[in-house]
Amino acid sequence: MYQKVNRSEVLNKMGHVYERFQFLSKTRSLTDDQIEDIDQHLSRIIEVLNQPTY
Repeated sequence: MYQKVNRSEVLNKMGHVYERFQFLSKTRSLTDDQIEDIDQHLSRIIEVLNQPTY
């Protein structure tokens, strides 16, 4: 079942992702595959954010 998501929840998740990525970058190496996977997901998010609204 679809559940409506509000903007503050999305912003909180994005903040958590940023903090977690920063922490992991300082404490352990991420594999090239992990970095590529993260980059692909972020690229898709950017595409969605850059879509024009009508």
